[in-house]
Amino acid sequence: MLNLTKYNLARLVFWWLVIIPAIPFILVTIGISVYVYWPRDYSSVIDFSVAENIEYITLSAHGVNDSPRSWSDELQHIMAIDSYPQLQPLAKQHQSINWQLYSDNVFLCSVAGKKIGLEIGERLAKAPNLKAVHAVGHSCGSFIILGICERLKSINANVLIQTTYLDPVSVYSGFFWDYGIEHFGSCADFTDNYIDTRDTVPGSNIPLPNAFTFDVTQLQTPEDSGVPPHAWPTRYYLNAYKQQYVPVFYLGNVAAMQGLKKGESVVLN
Repeated sequence: MLNLTKYNLARLVFWWLVIIPAIPFILVTIGISVYVYWPRDYSSVIDFSVAENIEYITLSAHGVNDSPRSWSDELQHIMAIDSYPQLQPLAKQHQSINWQLYSDNVFLCSVAGKKIGLEIGERLAKAPNLKAVHAVGHSCGSFIILGICERLKSINANVLIQTTYLDPVSVYSGFFWDYGIEHFGSCADFTDNYIDTRDTVPGSNIPLPNAFTFDVTQLQTPEDSGVPPHAWPTRYYLNAYKQQYVPVFYLGNVAAMQGLKKGESVVLN
């Protein structure tokens, strides 16, 4: 009788100290997972025309609590008028992706972003003359870029893809903290990554194993002092692309990158 009583007491203590406190956490986790993985219609984001004769397309995706107006629209305008020499003969298209309906929620943005990217990648795979893609993503918009690359490469491996990450967020669906670090750049033919080490967003301040990473922290000028660390790489990239300082993979001169290694960070100053 004494042993049975001790057993019941131990079981009761275990329930009160372990099982019952864990129930709210489990329910919240299930609730978040159902919310972020719930099927959604992304047609308002992906419903842009892709010209049949297109040979080269650039795309850019903004991040959390942001909009195309902050940098993405401007980048696509620059890419259209300041085209690198090797791109000028091509039939080109430039697309700034507006996904504000899904990007403002930190739990939803990564899963929704990748799904949007997968659908865009599938659409691009139907372009019969497409030769190359340059996709640029900031913050949680990096998951759109990853999705585009993965789906397009799985359908047409002959299309050359450059992915560019600007202070990318690594956390996927709120639980997988290293997902972006492990996957960004893994499917592309060439990947460059630009970070500000002052940023504290997970994944935004360290080199990506599958990318050539450039630390642009020290290049922030007094004129740009009001730009926060998480947004600085986007401003840097705009200025650098305009001056043709950043690598463009398609028919470009990437031989200068041979001294660099993926997974390492080069400090620019």
